[in-house]
Amino acid sequence: MIAFILMLSAFAVGTSEFIIVGVLPEVAADLGVDVPTAGLLVTAYAVSVAVGGPVLTVFTGRIARRTLLISVMALAFVASVASALADDYALLMVARMVAALAQGLFFAVASQIAIAAVPPEKQTAAIAKVVNGVALSTILGIPLGTLIGQNYGWRASFVLVAALTAIGFAGVVLGTPKVAHQPDPGVRASLFAFGRRTVLLGLATTVLSFTGLITAFTYVAPALREVTGFEPGWVTGVLLVYGVGTLVGSTLAGKVPMHSIARVLPIPLGVLGVMLLAHGPMLGSKVGAVVSVFVLGASAFTAGPLVHTYLMGQAGSAAGLVASVNISAFNVAAALGPVLGGAVLTGGLGLQWVGTVGGVSTVLGLAVALVLGKVTARLATPTPVPLAAHV
Repeated sequence: MIAFILMLSAFAVGTSEFIIVGVLPEVAADLGVDVPTAGLLVTAYAVSVAVGGPVLTVFTGRIARRTLLISVMALAFVASVASALADDYALLMVARMVAALAQGLFFAVASQIAIAAVPPEKQTAAIAKVVNGVALSTILGIPLGTLIGQNYGWRASFVLVAALTAIGFAGVVLGTPKVAHQPDPGVRASLFAFGRRTVLLGLATTVLSFTGLITAFTYVAPALREVTGFEPGWVTGVLLVYGVGTLVGSTLAGKVPMHSIARVLPIPLGVLGVMLLAHGPMLGSKVGAVVSVFVLGASAFTAGPLVHTYLMGQAGSAAGLVASVNISAFNVAAALGPVLGGAVLTGGLGLQWVGTVGGVSTVLGLAVALVLGKVTARLATPTPVPLAAHV
């Protein structure tokens, strides 16, 4: 039950993050700004998640997890309503930044509750369920919100988000149990977790691997039109295939026990890296493009929950903070990916090369993950105790 509630809440929060992308022209026209200025709403959101999430996680460490999750969902609801009612650009910007702060804190708290509410052998599956909510937002929430916004105005999109968040809030209030969490270690002790090689390597894996994915995915829609030759309506269908892949991937991730994550993680990252490197040639065929998009979603969303669960297992009492920082690392990748892809296009290489260049970053992430596996195995190996000398 709790896994379903957290998945539903993640679905609402994930939809809130990306829904504005589909209605940016409508927002710009209604509020009297140009599209690039409206695009800053997306940038400000990502920065607020990346910076604000970890800060809030540190300063809310002493609050009971259930109480904090209820507060976070209430804040997300208020932010969605405020977004729908905003009548000028500045108010909408403030509302979006508040929503971003709620999201940054949500994934840290939801991850802690997901792990605390299940036995150790089901912890990876619990995190995967939360990630499933984000995957569902890409399949259902964002396309539906875009469709509503384009037909009934962009404010209606945020009414949808508010409704989804209200349902998530009700589920959290009615169905989230009280869970024990380790006492807040304080700011200084929490920061010590980032001195561990395994934590640093895990965060580096997130940044490098997902920079590669997002580099390709940012430009996948125009690539499907201009390189593969899909009509606009078919592009939406292919993107739904990506969403199905993300669900398959997060489901596969849930089957990996925590103690095996470091050993298994290079497999989906290797698949992701190879598929990105081959993305350009595969775009030349409609069948190849569909297969490529599906595998990208499946491999990325297998790796994502695995890294996240692994990091929380390495962080001890600072699990919430490390979870939040990992979300920040993903947002760093979300900021770097479009820049890297834009540089490829500016350099004149063309859309078919964007994924290949992104694949180089993911291959670097794979290399870091292989090192992570070796470090983890070495730390898990008991140090031999010398036998006493015979007298």
